[in-house]
Amino acid sequence: MNEFGSLLFLPSIAAILSLVIQNLAVTRKFCAIAAWIQLVIVLSMLSQILTGHVPNLPFVSGLAVDRLGACFIVLTTFVVASCLTHADYFFQAAANRGDEYSANRVKVFYASTNIFLMAMTTVFCCDSLGYLWIAIEATTLSSAPLVYFERNKYALEATWKYLIVCSVGIAFALLGTVFIFAASQRGDIQAATLNVSELIAGAKALNFPLLRLGFIFCLLGYGTKAGIFPLHTWLPDAHSEAPAPASAMLSGSLLNCALFGIWKVSTVILAANPTAPSFQLVSVLGTITVLAASLLIIRQHNLKRLWAYSSIENVGLMIFAIGLGSGPLFFLQAVNHSLAKVALFLLAGNIIQATGTKKLNKLHGLMENAPSWAAALALGSLAVAGAPPFGAFVAEMSLLTLSLTDHRYVLALTITIALAISFLGILSHTGKVIFGAGKPNFKHYAEKRAVAIPVLLVLCSLVIGLAVDTATWMPGYDHKHISQIQRKVAEVSCR
Repeated sequence: MNEFGSLLFLPSIAAILSLVIQNLAVTRKFCAIAAWIQLVIVLSMLSQILTGHVPNLPFVSGLAVDRLGACFIVLTTFVVASCLTHADYFFQAAANRGDEYSANRVKVFYASTNIFLMAMTTVFCCDSLGYLWIAIEATTLSSAPLVYFERNKYALEATWKYLIVCSVGIAFALLGTVFIFAASQRGDIQAATLNVSELIAGAKALNFPLLRLGFIFCLLGYGTKAGIFPLHTWLPDAHSEAPAPASAMLSGSLLNCALFGIWKVSTVILAANPTAPSFQLVSVLGTITVLAASLLIIRQHNLKRLWAYSSIENVGLMIFAIGLGSGPLFFLQAVNHSLAKVALFLLAGNIIQATGTKKLNKLHGLMENAPSWAAALALGSLAVAGAPPFGAFVAEMSLLTLSLTDHRYVLALTITIALAISFLGILSHTGKVIFGAGKPNFKHYAEKRAVAIPVLLVLCSLVIGLAVDTATWMPGYDHKHISQIQRKVAEVSCR
C-alpha cells in the first residue's frame, strides 16, 4: 500500500499547495514542475514492469499494476505534465490580452487537475472491477470543475450534460459490475470475486449468461464515458467549453480511462468465450463510432468541436482494437491519439486567444499571422488524421491488417472509408485556417513559446511512426484455440 501511496503522494501535495500558495505565478510553475517530477517517479517505480522483468506490481487485494496499466500511467502523467506546462503560458497570454482569470478560479483549476491525475492513476492500478468503477467515477467528479472553468452559461450547460450523461453511463457500469459479481457467485468458481485476475483464472467456471449481461452493461456504461456513438453527446460540449489545457487532458487522458475499463471487462469475457456474439459487439460498436464521427467531422463549424469529434473517431478505433482482443494495438492507438490531440487542443487554445473566436469560418491566414503555429497545426492535423509517417498511420494500418487476418472484411472496409472521409474533412478545415489573408486583429503572445509543447508532442508521434516495428504490435489470435487467447490475456492481466 505504501507503493500505491507513493504514486499519489506528490499530486496530493500539489493539490493542497495549489490552494494555499498566494502567488499564482509560483503556483503555475510549481504544478508544472511537480508533474514532470511525478513522471520521473512513475518511470522509476514502474520500470521493472515496463521492461518486462516482472509481470505486475501488486499493492493490496484489488489494486495492482500490470504492464498495460503501467504504460497508461506513464502516458497519462506525460499528458498532464505537458498540459500544465502549457497552462502557464495559457494563463499568461490571457492576462496579456486583458482577460486575466481570478485567483480563485486558477487555484481551483490546478487543485482539480492534480486530483484528476490521482483519480486517473488509480484507474490503471485497479485489478478489482469494483475499485475500477469508483476510480472512473472519481475522474468524472474531479474533472467537472475543469469543464466549468469559464463560469458562463455555455460552460454550465456543458458541465451539467457531462455530469448527467456520464453518471447515467456509470450507473449502467455499476449494474454490469454487479452482474459480473453474480456470475462468479452463481458459477463453479471457488469464491465470488471482482478481481480481474481471479475472474480470468476461473473464467470457464463463471455463469456465462450473467457474465454476458454484465459485460454488455459495462460496455454501454464505460462506453458512454468514452464517447461511443450514439452516447457521445456530452463530449463535444465539454471539450469545446473547457479551457484548452483542460480540453487536452479530457481528450488525451480521460477517455483512455473509460476505454481501459472496457478493456478490463473484455479480458474476462474473452477468456470465458472468445467467440461469444456479445464480445463481437465491441468491434461493431467501434466501427459504427468511427463512421459516425467521420461524417460529423465534415459538418463542423467550431475549431474545438472539430477536434472533439476527431477524439470520438479515435475512441472508435481504440474500441475496435479492444474488439480484436489486442491490448498492444489499443495502447498504440491511444498513445498516438493522445500525443496528436493534446497538441491540437493546445494550438486551438492559442488560436482562440489570439483571434477571439472558435468559428472556423472566421479563422484564416494563420500562416501569415503566426507561421510557427501554422506549421505545428498542419503537422498535428496530419498526425491525428493518420498520415504517414506519423504513429497513427502505423496503428491504423496494424488495426486494418489484424482485422483482415481475423476475416472481418466488412468492418475493415467500413473503417477504411471512414478514415478517408475524416482525413479529407480534417485537412479541409485546417487548410482554411492556415491559408488565406491574415486577420488584422490577430494578437498573439510569445509565438515560439506557445508552440513549444505542441511541437514536442507532434515530434513524439513522428518518432513513434518511424521507430515502431509493426510486427510486435499485431499478436493475432485463433478463435479455435482458447488456451492461446488465455495466455495472451495473461500478458496484460494481473496474474
